[in-house]
Amino acid sequence: MHSAFHLTKSAMIELRCEIPSDWAQPLEDYFCELTRSPWMLYNENPRTPHFLMGYFDTEPEARDAWAELRKAFKKLPESPAYGTLEDRDWKEAYKAHLHPWSHGPLHWVPEWRRAEYAVPAGAAVVYFDAGLAFGTGDHPTTRLCAIRLLDFLDTHAPKGVSVIDAGCGSGILAISAAQLGCGKVAGFDRDPESVRVSIENRAANGLPESAAAFAHAGLEEGLPMFGPADVVLANIISDVLCIYADNLLASVKPGGVLALSGILAREQDNVRAVFEARAVKAWGSAKVDGRIMGEWSDVAIFRP
Repeated sequence: MHSAFHLTKSAMIELRCEIPSDWAQPLEDYFCELTRSPWMLYNENPRTPHFLMGYFDTEPEARDAWAELRKAFKKLPESPAYGTLEDRDWKEAYKAHLHPWSHGPLHWVPEWRRAEYAVPAGAAVVYFDAGLAFGTGDHPTTRLCAIRLLDFLDTHAPKGVSVIDAGCGSGILAISAAQLGCGKVAGFDRDPESVRVSIENRAANGLPESAAAFAHAGLEEGLPMFGPADVVLANIISDVLCIYADNLLASVKPGGVLALSGILAREQDNVRAVFEARAVKAWGSAKVDGRIMGEWSDVAIFRP
């Protein structure tokens, strides 16, 4: 879901390794627990091989990262293939993987397609740059959160809606809320690099600082700093969500919704049970539901 890179160097080191198809999901799960990741998985179609690829500034950095990854995945071969991508090749490689996405009035568009993509009249658009899917909206967990926000706005005037993007990554959800016209929008992340990129992306989308505030904070500090809010979006791994269940529930206004994602489909029932029990204890009652998108899922808790 995340990337550490901006496309400023003249060349990058590409590490590539063909892997069995049944290794793809465990690797994906592992990468999604990283704040920023230089890794990506690629499979063109069901008839072609799966590849694990990594992108680094130098070959020694690539070799060190591979050695570290092999500690967690001991079946990976000792020596993957190394190559060099020139700046133009690097950019073109990522253009092939990232595409526009839309749901209702919200459109996420790669920056390089800004000029050619026709945004419908009255729609909200978020432009993102190329990279290793650093919060580009290419991941189902980000999309699930965005859809929950859109659902809420179907029955509420955006100007009066406050939104928190907890663990904001590149800020795409907070920026989306601002572009949709939400009145008070904030995002925070424990990783200072994420906050820097979020601020950069806010500016790239023509938004003033007042449209979406960003701060360097963890859940314990960030939620009381900006909450309570009508919509709280938390795209974070399920273990962390469950640890901070009480903090997250306390940050939702009456009549609001807490949308949780970063949850594998097989983990959904457990996360739902934890939050439903805590919500009933904290609020007296709660409506809870969940959705699945591929291997991933969300859980939404609606406060009376």
